[in-house]
Amino acid sequence: MKHHILTALFVISGILFVASAQAEKDPLERSLNAYYAGNYKAAYNFTVPLAEQGNPAALNLLGRMYELGQGVPQDAARSVVYYRKAAEKGDIYAQFNLAVSYDTGFGIPMNFRQAVKWYRRAADQGADFAQYSLATMYEEGNGVAQDFQLAAQWYRLAAEHGNKQAQNNLGWLYKRGQGVGKNLMVAYAWLDAAVAQGLRSAADERDRIAAQLTQSEYETARSLAEKFRQDYTGADKK
Repeated sequence: MKHHILTALFVISGILFVASAQAEKDPLERSLNAYYAGNYKAAYNFTVPLAEQGNPAALNLLGRMYELGQGVPQDAARSVVYYRKAAEKGDIYAQFNLAVSYDTGFGIPMNFRQAVKWYRRAADQGADFAQYSLATMYEEGNGVAQDFQLAAQWYRLAAEHGNKQAQNNLGWLYKRGQGVGKNLMVAYAWLDAAVAQGLRSAADERDRIAAQLTQSEYETARSLAEKFRQDYTGADKK
């Protein structure tokens, strides 16, 4: 149930980079325009001066370019150096990237305790993807003592921000009664929220739970599911 995939991480950070540049007229915008046009060498040249000035988003972008070898020779260890510099300046995306590097041992020796530290820093700033990842560390006991209650708390925060993986995992915790009271109706509703956002793998378990409910319980579960869709997914009710 753990999904720490570096390519997915890059998509997340890229989308948020663009949003930041557009909203704040960030000086990194020229770098990003070149980057997304595939002109990586120009993007690198535009980004380096900003990174030298300590711009955390620029440092994070250089980390990505070194990790993927875009406009520069691929150098995973050097990417971690840039991620760390940006993370220490409070950039939540760099904090998450650094955590994933520790979590996967990519460019740096694997260290779950350090991964937890940096996931937590981004999670404390409200990053749902970091809240989800921190929850998986508690659920699996990686870098921390296994604690289903804390896992459920972090999954809930991410789920309420609309994170479909967290919604799925929280549904499973409710189904099993791990860290929360066992409640198949709530489990159904969280799994349904994940399905509403395109996580089709949650549908089978949702439907298995539905088959175990009485008619009254199913009606309650459906009502709760519709509320969750409205509050936590942005999806139309069905």
